[in-house]
Amino acid sequence: MVLDFATHSDLTGRLRGLVILLGDRLTPEQAHGADAYIDASEFGVALETLADWLSEDATPIPDDIRRDFERLSAQMGIVERVMRPLGLCPAEADV
Repeated sequence: MVLDFATHSDLTGRLRGLVILLGDRLTPEQAHGADAYIDASEFGVALETLADWLSEDATPIPDDIRRDFERLSAQMGIVERVMRPLGLCPAEADV
């Protein structure tokens, strides 16, 4: 995916923000791994990997973070690949 500077910067910031918001739900190694994908401009891989990691333990996800995943995955055209694993994660309020 070829991105202009503004889109690249936007995705970088939004994905880094997502990693920060998920900080207490990720291991330090997972956060570092996601940052490495973001640094390499592998935005789709970063988002897919975050969703996979969260789904492995059915980690509860707040609705606002789930919406962030949905918006980012829609922008990248990978909604099914990201949202299917997140479907295994209960809403945080449901826990």
